[in-house]
Amino acid sequence: MKKIKNIILILVIMLLPSLNVKAYDYEITKFDIEMVVNPDNSFDIKETIDTYFYIKKHGIYRILPLKNEVKRLDGTTSTNRAKITNINVNNQYTTYKTGNDFEIRIGNPDYEYTGSSQYVISYRYNIGNDKNKYFDELYYNLVGTRWDDTTISNVTFKITMPKSFDKSKLGFSAGSYGTIGTRKVNYQVNGNVITGSYNGTLNPREGLTIRLELPDGYFIKQNTDIKYLICFIFPIIMLIISGFIWYIYGRDDKVVETIEFYPPEGRNSLEIGFLYKGKANKIDVISLLIYLANKGYIKIQEYQEKKMFFKVDTFKIIKLKEYNGNNKEEKLFLEGLFKKSKTENGIQYVTKDDLYNKFYKTITKILNNVNSKENKNLIYEKKTKLSFIIILFYIISILLSFIPFIDTYTLEIEFICSALPMGAGMYCLAFVITKDNIRIRAKINASCIYISEILAGLSLAVMHLGELPEFIFIFIIGHLSAFGIIIFYTLLDKRNKYGTEILGKIKGFKTFLETAEKDKLESLVLENPTYFYDILPFTYVLRVSDKWIKKFESISMEAPNWYDSNSAFDIIRFNTFIHTTMIVASSTISSSSGGSSGGGSSGGGSGGGGGGSW
Repeated sequence: MKKIKNIILILVIMLLPSLNVKAYDYEITKFDIEMVVNPDNSFDIKETIDTYFYIKKHGIYRILPLKNEVKRLDGTTSTNRAKITNINVNNQYTTYKTGNDFEIRIGNPDYEYTGSSQYVISYRYNIGNDKNKYFDELYYNLVGTRWDDTTISNVTFKITMPKSFDKSKLGFSAGSYGTIGTRKVNYQVNGNVITGSYNGTLNPREGLTIRLELPDGYFIKQNTDIKYLICFIFPIIMLIISGFIWYIYGRDDKVVETIEFYPPEGRNSLEIGFLYKGKANKIDVISLLIYLANKGYIKIQEYQEKKMFFKVDTFKIIKLKEYNGNNKEEKLFLEGLFKKSKTENGIQYVTKDDLYNKFYKTITKILNNVNSKENKNLIYEKKTKLSFIIILFYIISILLSFIPFIDTYTLEIEFICSALPMGAGMYCLAFVITKDNIRIRAKINASCIYISEILAGLSLAVMHLGELPEFIFIFIIGHLSAFGIIIFYTLLDKRNKYGTEILGKIKGFKTFLETAEKDKLESLVLENPTYFYDILPFTYVLRVSDKWIKKFESISMEAPNWYDSNSAFDIIRFNTFIHTTMIVASSTISSSSGGSSGGGSSGGGSGGGGGGSW
């Protein structure tokens, strides 16, 4: 039995050659490359590929890399982006871009055939300006290492250089990716032309690479594409135009300061803050705490509370009477302050804990009311109709900054992950700057998104700085211009006559608070003993409270009747307490809150790629 098995095995081995069993569905029987190297480091390539299909196929597909990571034997590396143009094929074909690859699919999807076929493919392969600092080079994969499921026989090549070169710097490598050198290439150099052939058969995933080191400056620098010049110049032009629009229509008239000892009559501290800045903020609202205390509506009591093993300073705000004025924001503030109040012996009061995570709703409502469009119209002229042009400029600048990347990367995943969020980030920037009636937490969140997306965009820039430095420059210029444009948009609010006059009075009042002499202050206190406390809430909205209080350190002062403490009155301690109280109250707004080779290796250069059958 064993002898019979051995006889059968011998017969099978003897019969295999006659069965004509092939390892692959098709073979490339001849691969000829004609390559003209242009003076600007672009290559005009013609490939003649003879194939034989053993089973029915539509044709072949050719994959050309759009991104090349070049590796040399001295350890240096570089990256370039290729553009493929002037495609011509002697057969029906379609093209695709997928990630870092460009595919040419040749053949009729409705027809299959067997036997021999010839494909002639020509195209221009442009890898841009040479990135090496000390030398230029031709480092190209004549046959790439990405041909699957086939062998390649009879490889021939003809390479025409633009001018003379040192042929001692010329070398070839063949084999799987990273193989150094080969003894199977026969070549001749006649003037500027290199011709030769590969004496052997390339197996799947094996390629043939040429490397020729050239003197620095061998290739001339390519001119920048006109559309990229537009992407660079237009954002700057739009920024300048936006500046002119602001200069003509948005600049405020000259403000004439008048020295004032008191704030404009009939205005509370919140309103003064709005009139001064054109937009109220949470400190302006919280200043009503001191303003209403001066009016006799509330009393602030300082005391110590025992927590665990320690005593901590805290406060209690006591309601003295119901609001009887006619200012709706003051009424709203007082009602919101005691909305969650406690009652003891018929007296209403709130503590710090009662305000936490609750009072912010009142602050937000007041800010929405004060920063309304109607109030803004009292001090600002209507925005010029040209403002929409600035917004349009902003959008165009962002889009132009992305065009070079979109043109080069198409739908590459790393670009999508960085570029699309950047657009969201720039929207958030406009949202932060142009919107008034939104909670501060929303602005903080939007700002954080913008900052994170800027970092995402910068990471994209860093990843490709070596291959596309000019694109990174366009990206940065576009975004800086957009930032400047949106700033000009916010500055378009021009004060009207009343807004300019009231600003002059407020600025004069602020100047007095900062420069007043001791003698003048003492005389004002003699005229009005509560002068210091009457003015105090306005110093907070004008950001001069520390200077104002410091001026009274040497002036004899009594505690206000709305402040109660177990300690002896000291103006410095009083200032610290009031400041802390205001901070605690205002903070509730957000509390919810990897032979010779010429220095190259097989597959280590640009181009080449691979392909297969379909």
